[in-house]
Amino acid sequence: MSKVEVVTHTGSLYDYSGGIGCGVLIKERVMRKLVKLQQKHLEDVKRTLMDEAEKGNVFPSMWTLHYPEGEQTPVRFIDTSEDVKDRIKSATTSAQPVHIPLVFIADSMQEAEAMADKRSKHHAH
Repeated sequence: MSKVEVVTHTGSLYDYSGGIGCGVLIKERVMRKLVKLQQKHLEDVKRTLMDEAEKGNVFPSMWTLHYPEGEQTPVRFIDTSEDVKDRIKSATTSAQPVHIPLVFIADSMQEAEAMADKRSKHHAH
């Protein structure tokens, strides 16, 4: 195995991503700005959805899996057993940036994994 130098970012970083994909890592100063923007945006979104729900334009969503002829198929439906206002409250929450205490600096997954292996072996002793 080649010599791997462990290179990490110094300081606090936060992961900011929109789902399961890879996003960006940001410093705390940027994270604080984004959280403020998210809160303002979410309040506007919540207000719009509530106003439109009063007009009958927003519905509680639900899904299930259906297996016609053995093939898995997602099915969406309006859930009449739920209050749309409760759904709006749960739908208008944002994923907050997550603090990541250890961040390697690498140009590939393999290099990052090698750094993590080397670091964990070094800390085990």
